[in-house]
Amino acid sequence: MKNILKVWLKKNELTPDPNDYTAVVSSAGSINKSGLIDAIMEEGAELERETIENAVTRYNRQAAKYSTSGWNVDTGLVYLRPTVTGALYGRKFDPEKNSVYISATQGLDIRRELAQTEVEILGEMPDVISILQVTNLQSKTADGTLTRGRNAQVDGTYIKIAGEDPSVGVYLIDATSGFETKLEPDYIVVNDRSKLLLLIPADLPAGSVCRLKVVTQFTAANKLLKAPRQVIFGQELTVI
Repeated sequence: MKNILKVWLKKNELTPDPNDYTAVVSSAGSINKSGLIDAIMEEGAELERETIENAVTRYNRQAAKYSTSGWNVDTGLVYLRPTVTGALYGRKFDPEKNSVYISATQGLDIRRELAQTEVEILGEMPDVISILQVTNLQSKTADGTLTRGRNAQVDGTYIKIAGEDPSVGVYLIDATSGFETKLEPDYIVVNDRSKLLLLIPADLPAGSVCRLKVVTQFTAANKLLKAPRQVIFGQELTVI
């Protein structure tokens, strides 16, 4: 069965060519390990759910253990390769400047699915606010984490923070309590229509899970919206 990847066309405003567009994937939602196991059970797996979950958990744990111990790991889905980022001044590893990073590249299983994937173009992307991806710039991955005291990059459309309404800004919403933390303006390092560079507060509790919300009056026209509009990123983010 073919996989269908739906995309919007987005005008490339960095070039005068009227036919220059990029493809923006239309998100079908988010799914975690539990959701994937649900899908396995729906396929008619002969094993109990607890057995499958236990096997997957152990498999992931061993892949993580070996990859962080210097092994190149082929999971079938991805290839994992450990690296250390940053310059080692004084020939020492400094956690403030260096970090261990696991590079993940496409494995055989992904390449097989890509060969079965068709792209469906939905049309030109409407003038709507959206958050497409949040990248932890310490690990340089969009892995659903935010590092305290470090930067995160938010990619989207029409997300520039603009307007005088008191609600305008960037918020981190606690996934459990719903409490909203509004970032101070100087924590927004880069503020563009399609990219925000944020400094994540250092005093956030480690291990907390939050949602990212952007509220703005920005519009493509040379004026502000009368009322703010907002978007909440669909993926939960874990503070580390």
